[in-house]
Amino acid sequence: MTVLHAFIDESIRTDGWYRLTVVEIAARDTAQVSRALRRIVPRGQYRVHFSSESDARRRAALRSLVDLPIAATTFMARYDRRSDDQIARDQCLRAFVAGLSGRVRLVVLDSRGPHRDRLDRIVLRDALRAADRVEVTYSHRGSRDEPLLALPDALGWAVGARRPWPALVAGVTTEIRVM
Repeated sequence: MTVLHAFIDESIRTDGWYRLTVVEIAARDTAQVSRALRRIVPRGQYRVHFSSESDARRRAALRSLVDLPIAATTFMARYDRRSDDQIARDQCLRAFVAGLSGRVRLVVLDSRGPHRDRLDRIVLRDALRAADRVEVTYSHRGSRDEPLLALPDALGWAVGARRPWPALVAGVTTEIRVM
């Protein structure tokens, strides 16, 4: 059985959808994927952050990413942009756990600060316990500490952007609307 690691980041847009992108990588492929990511990071930067990159850099990075041995799922929940997105995030996290493959053993989420990370841990603990998935470990890390968090950042950005971006990642991404 191939063990998987999952990396999670959010993408918030003004279209009323909260997006939580999960990228799964076989544990045996994480070193290869990390090396590939380092090759696309511009000199002097520690990562590619899609909301602040040029279109040319985004296009080149996405073309490189879709050739990697990864699979991404973006969970989408409606939310009111004028209020807190925590309810939508919780819905997406629960949907992620409900659909978890028995092969996922490690989950790494992009940190959003101590208070919000604690809220995530409560949701994950309860959802994993209810799904009888106690073998899954999870943690929050910053993007400086975990370069593989660049994957859900990039793919989530592309899924939520207007044309032509979603088409560039269609081969490795799936969207699930959470109600």
